[in-house]
Amino acid sequence: MNNESKIGDVVLDALSDVLQEPVGGLAAEPALAAHAWTSLASLEVLAQLENELGIVLDLRAFNAVRTVDALIELVRATANAAEMPAS
Repeated sequence: MNNESKIGDVVLDALSDVLQEPVGGLAAEPALAAHAWTSLASLEVLAQLENELGIVLDLRAFNAVRTVDALIELVRATANAAEMPAS
């Protein structure tokens, strides 16, 4: 499993855990508002992702996310940026 798919799996697992929705349900209806996406749920997902992946997500960008796919892309971009050496 490559890093890209691992990140997708970690995001889906965190969402599934916090929202108490099966991964298939999240894929079928990717809009977070269609699930129990509250401010508390979003903070729980944020904490799980940061702890699991060892990254710090930009809170404004995280709060702007509206879909499962957009969240996966934000986490991937953050993780990839964290891996790049500083110039």
